[in-house]
Amino acid sequence: MTRLDAVAGAGLPGGPADLILHRGRVGRAAPPGTADGIPGGGASADGSAAGGTAVLDAAGRAVLPAFVDAHVHLDKAFLLEPIARGLAAEGTEPTADLNDAIAAVARLRPRLGPETVRAGAQRAVDTLVRNGTLAARAMVEIDPAVGLDLMDLHADLAARNDGRIDLQLTAFPQRGLELPGMRGLLKGAMASGAHVVGGCPYVDADPAAHLDFVFDLAQAHGAPVDLHLDFGDDPGASLIGLVVERTRAAGMHGRVAIGHATTLAAMDPDAADRAFDALADAGIALAVMPATDLYLAGHARDASAGHATRAVAPILRAARAGVTTAITNNNLCNPFAPFGNGSQLQAAWLAGLLFRAASAADRAVLADAITTNPARILGRPAHGPVPGASADLVVLDAATADEAVLQCAPVAAVVRAGVLLDTGPRTSSLRRGDLRGDDAGRDGTDQGAAP
Repeated sequence: MTRLDAVAGAGLPGGPADLILHRGRVGRAAPPGTADGIPGGGASADGSAAGGTAVLDAAGRAVLPAFVDAHVHLDKAFLLEPIARGLAAEGTEPTADLNDAIAAVARLRPRLGPETVRAGAQRAVDTLVRNGTLAARAMVEIDPAVGLDLMDLHADLAARNDGRIDLQLTAFPQRGLELPGMRGLLKGAMASGAHVVGGCPYVDADPAAHLDFVFDLAQAHGAPVDLHLDFGDDPGASLIGLVVERTRAAGMHGRVAIGHATTLAAMDPDAADRAFDALADAGIALAVMPATDLYLAGHARDASAGHATRAVAPILRAARAGVTTAITNNNLCNPFAPFGNGSQLQAAWLAGLLFRAASAADRAVLADAITTNPARILGRPAHGPVPGASADLVVLDAATADEAVLQCAPVAAVVRAGVLLDTGPRTSSLRRGDLRGDDAGRDGTDQGAAP
């Protein structure tokens, strides 16, 4: 654990000129070490932090790179109650079934009104930022029922929140490409400013044709590909081989990501190892979504179906095979994941329980999966408390990153480009200096660190 005696950032346009962060701990080991400084939004090794206008004393708390969410649906966020009311009016109720959730949202979204969807998306952004997420790849639903309206919503959302969070927009065909007009809509989304070509091949009768179109469109725009893939319990239905073939043929090593891939949890060990090796060799990243996948997948349908799987792609095995892995929120409080709350740290904590992350090295994989790895998937420059990186940071009520994952530690402060963001009552108390004090109690039992 490196002792961070001073971190300063140049600030955002219109914000404070500098923030100086004292006495944070970076790294994973417990003993304090040398001091670093990050002035001017970049980094130096001399600990200088002259000219700061605000001071935050981390008092020995862990300082991590800010979280990055590689897969989140803002336009479905916080729609659980509106959708439930719509279903009730139809005489039905929500179910924990993927197809039911897709159908309910598609059927009822046009009736909700744009302001309901916009309010949920903005609430999701606020929730992500409050929980330390400062960049996200947003899945923008493209569908004949709404056309490109949600592209406009996300563009406005990105513009209004750019000072707090960076949004990378993925044109996502939730109901596939076989609906009338869908291919033209996806082309229109890319032409109108989407950054990533999304896909959902398992919903189409011809998944191979779906993938061919997605990869061709990505190559035409020089864009990455991000796929919802293998969301089911039948390993024989896996499309990973098709994606690997197209990634290699297109020369897109490092520019393709797949999300869900719950079939990996149902494969026998040898088959799973072959799949992981193929993903690693092709440079295909894997986004794991514990809350959604546990809720929707892994259900034995009847007695003949055998036991249910844990339904979450085994992230530790994937990482050991060399696959770039991320842990994401995916959904926040909607029919796909009623229990989603926007905390990537809690998602990492849940993955640790699922996969019995007994060692500190395993838990380091989980920490990387919500910080540096998703940043790499999004193609972002380095950030965090390291020399040469942007000062996008999260301060946690824990002494180490390992302790933070183990305890799902509360977020004490969020720093964006050297500015302490106002994330609610906790930040207000920090500005009054409640985080000051010595670090003698930073053994995880400091009673002065309010959650």
